[in-house]
Amino acid sequence: MTRIETVEPADCENVLARVLAPLGGSASAPRAHVRSFAAYISICALEWVAWRCRRQGRETALLFVLLLPGKTAIAMFPAPEARNIEPDDQQRLMTAGLESLTERKLHYVQALVEPQAAGKRDLLQSSGFRHLTQLIYLQRSTAAFRFDHAHAHEVTWIAYDRQHHDAFARLLSATYEDSHDCPELTGLRPIDAVIASHKAAGQFNPALWELARVDGQHAGCVLLSSLTHGPLMEVVYLGVAPPWRGRGVGKLLLRRALEQCRPTGARELTAVVDCRNDPARQLYAQFDFKPTAAREAYIYTWRVSCAET
Repeated sequence: MTRIETVEPADCENVLARVLAPLGGSASAPRAHVRSFAAYISICALEWVAWRCRRQGRETALLFVLLLPGKTAIAMFPAPEARNIEPDDQQRLMTAGLESLTERKLHYVQALVEPQAAGKRDLLQSSGFRHLTQLIYLQRSTAAFRFDHAHAHEVTWIAYDRQHHDAFARLLSATYEDSHDCPELTGLRPIDAVIASHKAAGQFNPALWELARVDGQHAGCVLLSSLTHGPLMEVVYLGVAPPWRGRGVGKLLLRRALEQCRPTGARELTAVVDCRNDPARQLYAQFDFKPTAAREAYIYTWRVSCAET
């Protein structure tokens, strides 16, 4: 008989080793990778919940859910064809886990899987997840970046703080208009929940969140975060208000991001783009960002929003 159990905190790294295992490789992820992910959870003070299935004393399914500020979550699980995993139990556990999450009133649950992970994709779709897009992971060295402050407009940089929270919120909302960056997510959560989730992407430093005031108007913003593994900086979000698109503001923002890497000691800058977002991909290509990986993004939402019940 199959039994579903809640995973205790002391067993966190053992579960992470299974759900982070590379597709078609070892049954466990490299220890360094596991420790890095566990450190990220600890440093960012993130909550998590996990379950396992046992059949005759043998572990046959796992589900790890990372709960993020802003009432969203990320679901991670081993491939159904992985060693010792029973596909039926993994399906049963996914259904039970999503049902258990209902009481948390989340806006949505996201899952990111390798493009070649057919078993994972089938499991997500049969569990009620829908495919969003393919995400492209990009990276470039900051060492070769040449500073060039020439620009055609007067620019003022405004760092995030409590006083400017509403200005950031209004600008972020404006940048979502006609956006090519996962437009399916627009409107699924209030803007304050979006800001809370962005703050949880690595180590939040308000000095690295900046709004660009161009010729007296709020034109765009770039939100950066230091990653917990290695001397890396991430572009958490980069957006341009509709009236300023096609006028060089994106270049201005990305150049600023690279400049901000120097004082932090970050040697690499990373970003993630929706494969459908041609303007963003062209912008990053102009700055010599190279693709390093790709993931298929899936999303689960409840028929009635848990956040509204």
